[in-house]
Amino acid sequence: MLKNMDYVYAVYTNKSFSKAAEALYISQPALSATIKKVEEEIGLPIFDRSSNPIQLTTAGEYYIESIENIMSIEKEMRSYFNSLRDNTAGTINVGGASFFCTYILPAIVQEFKEEYPDHMVNLLEANADDLMKCLRSGIVDIVIDVEKKGVPKAFDAYVWAEEHILLAVPASLEVNNHLEAYRLTFHDVASGHYVHEKYPKVNLKAFENENFLLLKKGNDMYQRSLKMCKTAGFTPKVSMDLDQMLTSYYIARNGKGIAFVRAGVTRHLERTDKLFFYKIDDQHAYQKIMLYYKNSEPLSKAGEDFMAFLNEKRLVDI
Repeated sequence: MLKNMDYVYAVYTNKSFSKAAEALYISQPALSATIKKVEEEIGLPIFDRSSNPIQLTTAGEYYIESIENIMSIEKEMRSYFNSLRDNTAGTINVGGASFFCTYILPAIVQEFKEEYPDHMVNLLEANADDLMKCLRSGIVDIVIDVEKKGVPKAFDAYVWAEEHILLAVPASLEVNNHLEAYRLTFHDVASGHYVHEKYPKVNLKAFENENFLLLKKGNDMYQRSLKMCKTAGFTPKVSMDLDQMLTSYYIARNGKGIAFVRAGVTRHLERTDKLFFYKIDDQHAYQKIMLYYKNSEPLSKAGEDFMAFLNEKRLVDI
């Protein structure tokens, strides 16, 4: 009956089935069915669903108290075992999207290894939803991802970097001819000069008749792209749905559509004249990169050292 205690505890802490389901990255019907199964096993209701927000029943109060006792014991055990580990060696597992694992983290990990030769860093590449699931299950110790809403209370986070989202437009498209004052070259972006106020921001309305390359639903860039287009007063014509931002960048470079890309990607790729870049006049064209980790479990010595190292290597705009 304690097999699904994480789900029960999530409903308790969020005071809502819908909010708990969002935090757990599962559907509300699936969560409700799981809670119902637990209640059937103990023969009593855990939650009083007639109140708003929902409240615990007497049985529920005892169930939650039991969960918290178990969590406390588990935390104490982990702390004890961590203290037995060799303080000069260890492994840290870090999760991130393809962009981070390919271009950002390898150089940082190499520098970290030079300073801490006895530590090992493993990188896991996954999409945003899977990364948070991996963090929850303990497959990874730290996740690097864009800022999220509704982060579970079991996770802590702090801002590691900040980035701009630009529009990458094939240079062959006629729309560029009318936007010369806004156009940015690859060099303008890669050098960081583009952040200067002398380079104006463009209204996305100018591109409403073009074909867009968007990331798939569930990706933060997908949500931001739709919001920016909506603010500009149009629904984008989507020619392809893609898994990775880098894929959309290369397809745009080949002239097959317009892509929303991180400005920092230009620092790691080969120079090209096949794209023009545009700063976007929208608040959603700017986002924070966060470091997420579980607050319920202390990081190992290797994890603490790596977090401190990342903090030293904090970037202004990746």
